[in-house]
This record gives sequence, structure tokens and C-alpha cells, in this order.
Amino acid sequence: MDYKWNLVTGDKKEIYRLARKSYLAVKEDGDGGPFDMIHTENFILIDPEGRIRGFYDGTDEEDVWRLLEELSILTKEYFSS
Repeated sequence: MDYKWNLVTGDKKEIYRLARKSYLAVKEDGDGGPFDMIHTENFILIDPEGRIRGFYDGTDEEDVWRLLEELSILTKEYFSS
């Protein structure tokens, strides 16, 4: 199996709008302009169908372990033969 990251590319304002509104990745508002920035300690697990499966605090060891466990479950659910 090939493992890869799926990253979002495109218009900065649209990407930031998605991060803030659709995926609730950050709490602060912004305008997507040249000095706007999204930075958070959070991880969001999204399945291949685009559904949010979990939110995790990357600074919390228990949350990181929970993310790894749930990622394993999700991988088996979608990619096992």
C-alpha cells in the first residue's frame, strides 16, 4: 500500500475559509490576506469520503495515541483487502 499525505492547494482565502469554517481547525477569524496565518496544535482525522472522524490535540500525549489508534482503525476500514 502506498502511504501519502493529501494536502490542500489553491486560493489561500478559500483554503483558510475551509480550515476555519468547514474543518473548525482554528478559533481565530482572519481574512486570508498576506499577513493572515493558520497555526494550531490540532490534528483532524478525515476519512476518504471527506468526513471528520476526530479532533486531536497534538500537544496531549493521550490524544496523539488516540489519533494513532483511530488512524489504524480507519486504515483497516478503508484499505484492507
